[in-house]
Amino acid sequence: MVPQTLGALGSFLALVAPGIVFELLRERKRAGLKESAFRESARVALGSLVFTAAACLLVLGVLGVLALCGVRVLDVPRLVTDPAYPKTVFWQAVAVAAALPVTACALAVLLDHVLGRRGREVVVVRQQTAWHEAFRTDRPDDSVPWVHVRLTDGSSFYGYLRSHTASGAPDEREIALEGAALTHVPPDGPPRTIGDRWSRVVIPSSQITYLRLQYRSRTTDALVPPRRHGSGQAEDPASTGDTGSSTGSPDHAPQVCAPHHTS
Repeated sequence: MVPQTLGALGSFLALVAPGIVFELLRERKRAGLKESAFRESARVALGSLVFTAAACLLVLGVLGVLALCGVRVLDVPRLVTDPAYPKTVFWQAVAVAAALPVTACALAVLLDHVLGRRGREVVVVRQQTAWHEAFRTDRPDDSVPWVHVRLTDGSSFYGYLRSHTASGAPDEREIALEGAALTHVPPDGPPRTIGDRWSRVVIPSSQITYLRLQYRSRTTDALVPPRRHGSGQAEDPASTGDTGSSTGSPDHAPQVCAPHHTS
């Protein structure tokens, strides 16, 4: 059933908002689960129903307490039975109607906070891939990643990052390397610079064993430490133990130095 009017659309959004808010908050502290659209929609609808019902009881309770104190904001029974009454308390009715979804969303935030405290959930689960973290989030300003890609056949590629697939299924991602120093290292042979003949190389993730990278300054080609999480500053290599080792792999792959980046 699709809402036909703007008011109906607003009412629908107000009803489902608490469930959506709660699910978004919970996803920050737990890994995303693969499930059908029906189950996800049903969970949001059920959550919205519970929070909205609780908000209705809470708002009606507040109105009842105010009525006992002599402050009658809205006569709910008369609002239902007297057709002329809503016109006399239009703005009060609008305020109460607006308070319902706001209260329901507040209850969703409160429940998420309580569940987080009880479960000692102090770590936020990032809904991002490790590739995105390494290539975008941790990359310092004015720098470019120099990447070592180890393939399943034992060969390697070295080059500057051109692009990568930020999301999607792990087996469907790709990474593209470029640069004049683009290098291929066969499993049983010396490194060969191919950047003078080939502009880029595109590698599917299904053929990758692991990735390693360094952050190089675009202007000086100096090794730059990664960005510190939660800030715009780079980490201090002395404090993290990261001294910016060369791109030679731990299994004694040949060392390939990154020259000045001009692209």
